[in-house]
Amino acid sequence: MKQILIAGVDVSKSTLDVFFKPGDYGVKRSNDIKGFKQLLKEFNLAKASTPLVVMEHTGRYSLKFETFLRTQGIGYCKLSALQIKRSLGVIRGKSDKVDAERIAEYGWLRRDQLPCDIALSDKLVQLQEVLSLRLKLVRDRSGYINRFKELQSSGCCTKTDALGKVHLQTISFFTKQILELEVRMKMLVKSDEKLYKDCSLLTSIKGIGWIIACYMICKTKDFTSFASARKFNCYAGIAPFVHQSGSSIKGRSRVSHLANKKAKTLLNLAASSAIQYDPELKAYYQRKIAEGKKRMCCLNSVRAKLVARMFAVIKRQSPYRIRLAA
Repeated sequence: MKQILIAGVDVSKSTLDVFFKPGDYGVKRSNDIKGFKQLLKEFNLAKASTPLVVMEHTGRYSLKFETFLRTQGIGYCKLSALQIKRSLGVIRGKSDKVDAERIAEYGWLRRDQLPCDIALSDKLVQLQEVLSLRLKLVRDRSGYINRFKELQSSGCCTKTDALGKVHLQTISFFTKQILELEVRMKMLVKSDEKLYKDCSLLTSIKGIGWIIACYMICKTKDFTSFASARKFNCYAGIAPFVHQSGSSIKGRSRVSHLANKKAKTLLNLAASSAIQYDPELKAYYQRKIAEGKKRMCCLNSVRAKLVARMFAVIKRQSPYRIRLAA
């Protein structure tokens, strides 16, 4: 049986700091095809080992490296930086070389538990990029809209003066670009059979529009990166956790602040829509309110139910059927 070779990689814009375990030695290579080929030689030196590359999420800096690893048949796993940092206990100092060693140590201790990342389809990667840009433009447009409202309320500008016109033109420009990106997103979804089917299944759920459906597909890597709805609820800050210790601390259950706030915001919009148009969720929400539960707590329960439904329709590969409230 081949021994696993763990390569902890700290990825930066121009370089890769790599630390190997076992062996306990590090190398520094450029973040380009030349550096990748040099690293491949390091892997080939350990002929009796099966390599696994472990690295942190660094956005686009690691995309070329990931593509190279897939073409060479080398498995890799991307982890949260906070996940690695909190596992190390009390630490002092920081450098790229030290970070690579810490990542390798984390990977080595958990080498039997780390799953290799699944390669995404080209269409899904493109959809992620377009969706990310759309979300940024929506956020920027909201900033200009709020600023314009504040200027109007304070009497600093109107719709007809020069300052007001600049704001309105900028808002109009952002709106046009957002609409163009949405058209692009629809084209990408329709051009891929699986993406189109999964998007159709998700939108069969009341409250889930096609934007939220695309977001869920991208964030879950088409529902492959989370084992269950509960796991995604933890990621999105929806799942409540008990807050108790001994006999002195008996707090109420609460959600974690370590969450994807954007996912939580979008699911909040979906839940607000669902309690208006889904008879079952509307009755469920009203019943919880009548029991004296707080509004946001009830809405959070609706969010969790929507996530459970999304995972269910994808697993069954059949659309959601509305059940009428008794």
